[in-house]
Amino acid sequence: MFDNYDLTNMMRCTLLLLGLMLTTWAHGQHFCGPSVLQAMQQAHRHDATCLTTLCPGLQGSGVSLHSSVATPPWYVEGPGPRSAIIQVQFDAEFPSDAKPAIERAVDIWAQSIESVVPVQIEAIWDSLPPNVLAQSAPYEVLNNFSGATVEDRQYAVALANQLAGEDLNPAAPDMVVKFGKDVNWYQGIDGETPDDLYDLVTVALHEMGHGLGYIGSANHNGNSGFLGFEGVAFIYDEFVEESDQNAILEYISGTVPLGEALESDDLFWSGSNGLAANTSGRPRLYAPTNWSAGASFSHLRESSFPSGSENALMTPFLNLSEAIHTPGAVSLGMMQDMGWNLPPLLCDISNVTLLAQTACNPANSTYTQQVLISYENAPEEGVLVVNGVEFPIISSPQAVSLSGLDSDGMDVDVTAYFSENPDCSWFAPALFTAPEPCCTRLRLDEVNPQSKTLVVRNVSDCSGSLVGQTIKSGTAQVQLSDLAEPATSIAPGGTLTLVWPNWPDNAEGGDLTLYDELGPFDDYVQWRTAGNSGQFLASIYGLWENGTFVDGLPPYTYEGDVEADPAEQGAEFWGSVPFPCAILDMTVGATSACSPLGNVFTQELEFAFQSPPLAGDVILVADSMLAFSGENPWNVVLTLPASGEALDITATVMGDPLCTATFVGEVLSPESCGCPTDLNGGGFVDVSDLLMFLTDYGCLSGCTADFNGDGIVNVSDLLVFLTTYGATCE
Repeated sequence: MFDNYDLTNMMRCTLLLLGLMLTTWAHGQHFCGPSVLQAMQQAHRHDATCLTTLCPGLQGSGVSLHSSVATPPWYVEGPGPRSAIIQVQFDAEFPSDAKPAIERAVDIWAQSIESVVPVQIEAIWDSLPPNVLAQSAPYEVLNNFSGATVEDRQYAVALANQLAGEDLNPAAPDMVVKFGKDVNWYQGIDGETPDDLYDLVTVALHEMGHGLGYIGSANHNGNSGFLGFEGVAFIYDEFVEESDQNAILEYISGTVPLGEALESDDLFWSGSNGLAANTSGRPRLYAPTNWSAGASFSHLRESSFPSGSENALMTPFLNLSEAIHTPGAVSLGMMQDMGWNLPPLLCDISNVTLLAQTACNPANSTYTQQVLISYENAPEEGVLVVNGVEFPIISSPQAVSLSGLDSDGMDVDVTAYFSENPDCSWFAPALFTAPEPCCTRLRLDEVNPQSKTLVVRNVSDCSGSLVGQTIKSGTAQVQLSDLAEPATSIAPGGTLTLVWPNWPDNAEGGDLTLYDELGPFDDYVQWRTAGNSGQFLASIYGLWENGTFVDGLPPYTYEGDVEADPAEQGAEFWGSVPFPCAILDMTVGATSACSPLGNVFTQELEFAFQSPPLAGDVILVADSMLAFSGENPWNVVLTLPASGEALDITATVMGDPLCTATFVGEVLSPESCGCPTDLNGGGFVDVSDLLMFLTDYGCLSGCTADFNGDGIVNVSDLLVFLTTYGATCE
């Protein structure tokens, strides 16, 4: 291909010797090239250093700073169509084990730009000055050719060929790239560059960028600044401006003001595509306050695009262990501004990352996983499909929620694609791990605030744990898993008894709430009092009716049907130990006057019971045996001896002797009236009264001759009668 050229001599003279550090040009600018270009250069250069020695190129920093930027999202490894044809010819000294890295860089550029004319690269392996990694330049620059987008601007020959639609110099390469053979290279293509090596793919990508036209014509001689070759500026120069938008081409070449502008650290790229690709305004160029030959002007500013940035390739320095395997959107936008066409941006899902994962839902042993989908150029129609679930296409990055996933503790693969372009897809094996099964759905089965124990029942159809389940009473709460042995589980329909030592004392009235982490209360019960702290929410969730409570002694036991639909919940479905029979109160009603017939009076009384006896049970009240009517309160009328004193009234349920009460001094007897033993009322006790007594002897109820009031007429009453026999009654 290059039979008409002595490559060794050509490389000494044809390299523009740009790279990360450009060779000086005529008027302080050195420009080597073919014979015509050399002849033009002779009239402009101030010294011939670059004709006899190699100028500095891309320099390594010597500092190890590990960072790795992957290939572009549109890059496809392996055989396939390419938007540009780029061919590389290696010199005889080029080592075979270094060629794959150069070919990878070629392939990345071949998928990053479009060409209608093949791009030819000559790659040379040779010695370079210390710290110089590589050098490159367009073989020549051309202006005012057919197809040039701007008149009187120099274009790198590779770009000129594309704009002209033909190879303007088919006998020569489009660029020459020289790689330092003494550099400690990492020749792998995976971007995992060791700490003490320079990444060959990165260096090749960078130098090829310069060869494709990523160069300006500026130079500095220590005092004045210069622009252009043979008075013709480069197309790159067209888009350089200061922060106030003053174009660099407004300055006169060879002047001090231009020199000051070139050392101002105030140069920016004005092209619309480069600007659109940058997230922070106009891309800033490298223009240090001390001119750096080969680095200033024709690179992006290092501190604006630091290591690790996807746009860091075309900055002027490279670190050890730094890999950048993409031209970067900013540099591609700048090349587009200069005239290169870029391939249509293809739909690409670039990444799927994890967001939040919910805990397992005990109701159905499922969970929800959020993932973040990053993509470019999504189809205008259709939907985004993630693991079979369809989502509307919104904007990238897009968060989606995968709900109702089975909690099985297994790794989960994620597949994402667009329905209208299934080839635009992403597969991530084992992207996340599902929670362990948690099928538990608990209900309260028994509650005993007195012994501080409770029984929970698993009403689901599979075993599960207590994790995530909480009980609350008043302001105190505890995780159920803290009350049991680790890894405790409950079988379907099974129960588990738990002790809560720190349960506040509330046997006289309180509540208990059961809930998990995912939503409303799962169960609720309150006893002996209403209006406890959980009642309001329990009523909202349909678990309890305000103002109702279980009235009885603990334990409180659920007696409803756990399988009922809707669920049977509320006070009516809870049972308790009945309160024991107790006579709580006695109300004194009307009191009659003393009756001379028997010296007695009648007293109305009302008794209030807790858990009263059954109707018909016998209750002994003040020595009178009465049948209980079943009513509560219970009203009775007693006949009592008149004595003028306060009487004690004792009531006892005969079948439950513990159900008894004595009310001291609450009944006031009227004063005594007449002789009890003057049965016929004759005014004295004689034989007639004795005969009447004998007829009443043995009486058991309502007996006139029951002088001692014990409910029976017997010998005791006879003795009372005899002590008064013959007495005169007043």
